[in-house]
Amino acid sequence: MLSKAVQSKLNEQIQKEAFAGNAYLAMATWAEGEGLPNIAEFFYNSAEEERQHMMELYRYINANGGVAKLGDKLGKVKDKFKNVLEAFQQVYELEHSVTLAIDELASWCQQNGEHATFFFLQAFVLEQQEAERNVTEILTIIERMGYEPRNLFYLDKQFKKINQQAAEGTEG
Repeated sequence: MLSKAVQSKLNEQIQKEAFAGNAYLAMATWAEGEGLPNIAEFFYNSAEEERQHMMELYRYINANGGVAKLGDKLGKVKDKFKNVLEAFQQVYELEHSVTLAIDELASWCQQNGEHATFFFLQAFVLEQQEAERNVTEILTIIERMGYEPRNLFYLDKQFKKINQQAAEGTEG
């Protein structure tokens, strides 16, 4: 049975995962409007991943005697960007804020004797570390290839490969 305190903190994390998912959907819409289908697909996949995290938290709370909740005040997401670099800088900020929140939650669980939840969160901790590393690599690609209009076709094609690699990583 989950304590009220850990249940509350997990529900806060649900809000953060939902916000991140909504932010990725806004980015996908932006990328579609810019004619960048593979970058849009990257954002759609990222939105789905955040939704999956939210669902894992929902199921964990409900399966352990708690009540999972999604609030109605997630905040406004950014939906306009000057260029691809700015969009992915936003991605990094988004992922980093989720990383900080997960790390803080895991630390709180460890310090407060919520051992089962601490162990449950370990997969999230490692996944966030990988997500930040991946976004840093993408930022490097964008900076090296350039994000001027004449380079966007090639940059978008690069994302086809990135999406395929990510899909292969989740299949195996």
